[in-house]
Amino acid sequence: MNTAWQQGGSHPDQPRAHRRSWLAVCCLALWAAALPAMAQTLSPQMVEQFRNLPKSQQESLARQYGVDVDSVLSQLGNGGSATSPTLGQPIEELVPSKPATDKAVAPQRPSDPDGKTERYGRALFDQEVSTFAPTDDAPVPGTYRLGVGDQLMVQLFGTENAEYQLQIGRNGEVNFPKLGTITLSGLTFEDARELIQTRVQQQLIGVESVVSMGRLRAIGIFMAGEVSVPGAFSVSALTTITQALFQAGGVTDIGTLRNIQVKRSGVTVATFDTYDLLLRGDASKDIRLQAGDVVFVPPFDGLVEVQGEVKRPMLYELAGSETMADVLRMAGGLTREAYAAAAILRRQSATGGLVDAITLDLGKPATLARKAVPGDVLLVKESGDALANSVELRGAVYRPGNYGWREGLRVSDLLGDVARDTLPFVDLEYALIVRIINARQDIDILQFQPGQAISESGSAADPLLQARDQVLIFSLPELADIAGDVDRGYQQISTDSEDLLPAGDREESEESSRPGVLESSREVLLQPVVRKLRAQARDMEPVSLVSVSGAVKAPGTYPLVNSTTVAQLVRAAGGLKDSAFLGFAELRTLTEMDGGNIQARYREIDLVTALVEASSPGLKSRDHLTVREIPDWSPTDSINISGEVVFPGEYLIQPGETLSDVIARAGGIASEGFLEGAVFTREIVAEQETARAREFAESIQRSVASSLLTQEQNTTSLAEVQEITDQLRNFEGKGRMLIDLPVALAGDTTADINVTDGDALHIPRRTSTVTVIGEVRRQGTHNLKRNLSLQDYLSLSAGLTNRADSQEIYIVKANGEVRNPQRQLWRFASQGTALEAGDTIVVPVDSTYKESLAVWRDVTQIIYQGLVSIAAVARL
Repeated sequence: MNTAWQQGGSHPDQPRAHRRSWLAVCCLALWAAALPAMAQTLSPQMVEQFRNLPKSQQESLARQYGVDVDSVLSQLGNGGSATSPTLGQPIEELVPSKPATDKAVAPQRPSDPDGKTERYGRALFDQEVSTFAPTDDAPVPGTYRLGVGDQLMVQLFGTENAEYQLQIGRNGEVNFPKLGTITLSGLTFEDARELIQTRVQQQLIGVESVVSMGRLRAIGIFMAGEVSVPGAFSVSALTTITQALFQAGGVTDIGTLRNIQVKRSGVTVATFDTYDLLLRGDASKDIRLQAGDVVFVPPFDGLVEVQGEVKRPMLYELAGSETMADVLRMAGGLTREAYAAAAILRRQSATGGLVDAITLDLGKPATLARKAVPGDVLLVKESGDALANSVELRGAVYRPGNYGWREGLRVSDLLGDVARDTLPFVDLEYALIVRIINARQDIDILQFQPGQAISESGSAADPLLQARDQVLIFSLPELADIAGDVDRGYQQISTDSEDLLPAGDREESEESSRPGVLESSREVLLQPVVRKLRAQARDMEPVSLVSVSGAVKAPGTYPLVNSTTVAQLVRAAGGLKDSAFLGFAELRTLTEMDGGNIQARYREIDLVTALVEASSPGLKSRDHLTVREIPDWSPTDSINISGEVVFPGEYLIQPGETLSDVIARAGGIASEGFLEGAVFTREIVAEQETARAREFAESIQRSVASSLLTQEQNTTSLAEVQEITDQLRNFEGKGRMLIDLPVALAGDTTADINVTDGDALHIPRRTSTVTVIGEVRRQGTHNLKRNLSLQDYLSLSAGLTNRADSQEIYIVKANGEVRNPQRQLWRFASQGTALEAGDTIVVPVDSTYKESLAVWRDVTQIIYQGLVSIAAVARL
């Protein structure tokens, strides 16, 4: 025995293992194929054989028959028997599962991310949203034909009260107590009910009966072809074709929805088209299935796709003889936006190489009668929103949009009242009419004044409109500029700040922030007009544009209207600014010379005369007007004076005015004013200080990055570098300038400086303190005592810390001047280092305390400069 095994024979234990596998296969197959009509009870021995198989063999058998091992073991229970499948559940174990790549098993979902167009009707069987439930408890019609396994409920009342459950046996009969056997198989439910009631009346005197259906029998059907889950199913005897498809998961992506066949004993007894149900609600051919029926779903014959302006753009299945009218009917018809006169049909050419594009007029009967071919793609385009007999009103109006055009329509018919029809920020001096003048869609421009058109309706100032005209009503240039700044993030108007504004200014701020201001600005409305005028200037035609710059409210490029004058151009630009110089303006004209060269000619014009319409010079293509500003125009420049002056506040200034002049206008210095501690700041200096701090931060980062790339030794950690650069980036310069105010007020013109817009002067109250900051154990402010030295004040602050640099201690005087008592190298060293009222002693950090802090010297220098500027104001 051992020799035979060693020579290739079977192992002595292998026959036993094979028998166990064979028994397990039988166990699994019998459990999988069980139907109510032929239920099989597995013996405990068969169950045990399956349980004793190795896990790998159990999984192999389960994969072969398309089941899950855990579900099989749970169905078998702890040594119990397998039961017949539940109604409506597939006996899919009869058919080994297909590979996961098979399209019929893994159909394409309409929601797949592959972007494919959904096929109409497949969503009917969507298991994720389906509300289908098995029909085991549905009402039974009278035409239902009884069979083996059906159960009837009979209730007797009268001289005898009883209730019986009668089940039709294999011989087709029921055993009725006191009445005997009654043959019911093959009868309809209505006939069986009448038969039982008649027998009860005849054989049981004084007894009436009520007959109803109990549990229905289960029938076995087979789902074949292109269904998601093919195989045998145990279903209710009332199941229809669609219900069977629901239970089989619907059709695959290639399964037909229009030729579903029911085969009975090999003969097709019914054909069902789901489109009849979906499109017309006709379920007459959705017949009930019988035991042994096969529902067969073949592949579809062909599809057409409908795209564009139809109510249901999808893929549709053809049944064989559909026309374009049928295809549109399946797609729900055309939408209101559809352009039926020029639909595009893409169809495979007869040669099979290229795709033909055919233009169809879907309004013609001959086109609708055209036969659809598998693979057709019908595209219905949008008709567009162009209106033939209309005019469009845009800009600073309450009701922009399209209006119907009629003969004799004027601007005043659209804008009858300024308060009712235009927005509060409307510009009543300038508006345009954009008119299409030919088939090339070239435009012509007409300029008018809306205020005059409304007040003088029906006159020449109220232009007549033509069909397809576009009327542009602009907003005031100043408000449009404010709204544009807000939109670009240059200006923020908060609720809190508006509460501080006077009522009139607050209303103007609210008005300028309304949504319509920017949309009705010249920049927005004129941009497409200017672009169109440039584009239509072809074949050496002059472009119909002129431009203006300088002291006008809305400089820029404007359309050249017939006989446009300088006055009209200035009106188009919103008028002159207050700063405009009225003496003369410059007009540039481009002239083409012989040889094609362009020569610019400049001439001075009297602006006052040019603004009078009757004497205003005419303009030509590409003319440019420059309106100069009054020299040194600065009506809003101001300086802020605070602190110990007689009349603190904000003062308007003029070019050439000095600081002493403004102080004199403020009533002079108050009695408690501390001139030596005056703090003078200038905005441009603050901006420069902030910029230098940012540049220093970038320089530090570049230096560290370079050392990392070159692998130089660097003891500064990245965290320390980040801390330093963050402080520098967050530093905001104060802009303090050193001034000698006592000398300036004494009449020394060399110490007196000219003031500029944004300057600020603070005169502190007289003080008698000295402040110590930096690397001391206790920073603070001390009373000035003439007999105390620098070291005494450091001792009052508990002495220096370990990180202090005692050689770099410096003093910031009350006027901002810096002195180093150790080196005596400063400009004012000759004046000594005696401490005075308002002085600040600064103890910097020792850069040698830690190698990585070498850069801190420059950082602290910047930070302390800003700090002492703040301290000077707060302390003094």
